Amino acid sequence: MSESPFLRLWAWPLLLALLSASGLISALLSDALGDVWSWFSLGLPVVVMGYFGLRRAASSTRASGR
Repeated sequence: MSESPFLRLWAWPLLLALLSASGLISALLSDALGDVWSWFSLGLPVVVMGYFGLRRAASSTRASGR
């Protein structure tokens, strides 16, 4: 059985959005472990975007021959 096109396109962005939302709520409502969770859940999407941004930049410079 094949995956739906909707899930194939939006699964990871929705997961990162839910992770970010849980981090924002956790930062507002809790201390100690909530702070740790908020740092992790708000930092992970930044790391993922940085990874794919650098990966794309590296592939485009290789393709252009620079």
